[in-house]
Amino acid sequence: MSDVKKIEPIHPYRSPEALELLDSLYSMKGQGILTGQHDFLENPDQYVEYTKRVTGKYPAVHGYELGGILGQNAETIQKQRESIVQDAIAWNATGGIVTMMYHAAYPGASLEWKNVQRQTTQQEFNRVVTPGTEEYKSLIADLDNVAIYLKKLQAANVPVLWRPYHEMNGGWFWWGKKSDYTKLWSIMYERYVSVYGLDNLVWVWNPNAPKPECDAYPAYYPRFDMVDVLAVDIYDNDYKQSYHDELDALADGKPIAIGENGQMPGTDVLEGNQNKYVWFMTWGEMIHTKNTEEQLRKIMNSNRVLDRDDAAELRRKHPK
Repeated sequence: MSDVKKIEPIHPYRSPEALELLDSLYSMKGQGILTGQHDFLENPDQYVEYTKRVTGKYPAVHGYELGGILGQNAETIQKQRESIVQDAIAWNATGGIVTMMYHAAYPGASLEWKNVQRQTTQQEFNRVVTPGTEEYKSLIADLDNVAIYLKKLQAANVPVLWRPYHEMNGGWFWWGKKSDYTKLWSIMYERYVSVYGLDNLVWVWNPNAPKPECDAYPAYYPRFDMVDVLAVDIYDNDYKQSYHDELDALADGKPIAIGENGQMPGTDVLEGNQNKYVWFMTWGEMIHTKNTEEQLRKIMNSNRVLDRDDAAELRRKHPK
């Protein structure tokens, strides 16, 4: 829209598909919101299909996972990630939007939830982000393993809303509440952009809502030129105006979104003063444990909400 501030892409080369997706997000600011649904590594279509069964519509944004948390061995995680890639390629072909996250285990540790939530001291974290240490070498090996699948999506011309190392302002992940968190972000960014040439990624920086147990946003914000979109995770129906306004202020013109939610934002939120969010994504089974079928149908039929067919039309208006 003519009155929307447009920020240039954060690095000089970007795939046409990623530019198309970014343009689409900018056009959404203040105009409407894309629906989203997260699914898990082991069953990547379970809850988008639930949404379709209940409402007759698919969400616009499909959330995927690339991190293993169930103790998968190398062969199993390879097969699961390959399945995710093929599913995402098919989703993109329909006009739907792909977002991916990465629940990373502590570098060098087994792919288990306890190693994602490992209690890690600042000194231990410092070793992870210091070149030459064994922890740093393990970090790079883990990043390289994930890059294999992002490269496959790049080869298939699939743009990805890439949402790594999220909720860093809370203390429950090994990368959380670390004074030099931005070094971790920068290591991944430089490796994926400069070494792997991943030009299909739209970089989404995603803290948790700054509740009492979480820090404010700014301390963990990477450089302005390493973030395309800012998102916030909101659970417990806690849609405070300040979460929206402080994120929008930090974004300084860039799109903002709800990266994860339990209860979906109601139409009173979406049609009120929190209208800068460009998508929301309900977390897994919470689509039915935290929301009723009636609520789901209501939100999917709201005039401000876009489903997958709407997203396909939106992307056609911003051709690559």
